[in-house]
Amino acid sequence: MPYAARTTVPVIQSRRQLEDYLLKQGASGFASAWDMEGDTIEFLWGKERRYRVRFRLPKLKARLDQEDRRRWRALLLVVKAKIEAVRTGIAIFEEEFLAHIVDERTNTTIGKVLVPRLQARQPLGLPEVTTIVEP
Repeated sequence: MPYAARTTVPVIQSRRQLEDYLLKQGASGFASAWDMEGDTIEFLWGKERRYRVRFRLPKLKARLDQEDRRRWRALLLVVKAKIEAVRTGIAIFEEEFLAHIVDERTNTTIGKVLVPRLQARQPLGLPEVTTIVEP
């Protein structure tokens, strides 16, 4: 059974908890939006770096409200887990949210650019690195 499959927590409450959590952890801005294709959150972190998480509406039309509630609970869990990994020293923030970093020049996330290349097994166009430098 998927995480939070039987949740009764309304989407608006999960969204508010996510916003409050991000603010408490150091975010300097938060926005959420929806359209007929799905939901989006954006938040500012650090020196005004913008992050965007977009999730599409499920293909199933049945029980759409329940699935919407479940997905928002899952999003809250994922964001908390990523930030906890950073707080614990397991990862750095940019590693955890790399795919969601918004390039200000193109207004596109890194994931939107790189994921299709990875799926197509295309070169990423990254420079060769001879020495790995840990942050």
